[in-house]
Amino acid sequence: MEPIVPIIETAYQQRSPARGTLADVIATVLASMAAITAFIYSTVFFLGFLENDTHVWGIISAFLLCFGIGAFAYIPATLTSLIAWRAYKKGAVKKPLLWVILLLLPWLCLSLALFFVSDMAVIYSAPILAIVIILTAWALISLRNIKTL
Repeated sequence: MEPIVPIIETAYQQRSPARGTLADVIATVLASMAAITAFIYSTVFFLGFLENDTHVWGIISAFLLCFGIGAFAYIPATLTSLIAWRAYKKGAVKKPLLWVILLLLPWLCLSLALFFVSDMAVIYSAPILAIVIILTAWALISLRNIKTL
């Protein structure tokens, strides 16, 4: 009698261990929290417009204003979070890390301007600056640690 061999072995195979570091997980969490916060702020501002606008075109323009401007914050943060998660699961790759730096570079300049030049309260600009510096440092350090062949 022949031994019974399962057709699909993937159900019982163990998952491959992560190749990334704890810094990749921290970058994922920070970028995810930044994306969620930016989306919540866009929603709050949009709801503020809804309280006063009575015309459909005013609501549409408020929606485009709030979520269009907010997209400059939550889309790069979401992409950074996804790249950091992939770096944790599969190991860091040079090209996505360069994309993270390119996505964060405008925010680094903007957060420095908000912190040092703007009249905006430090309580609002300091967390933005801290998160952007931490994520940029993570990308630069991960890029440096990639072994070139």
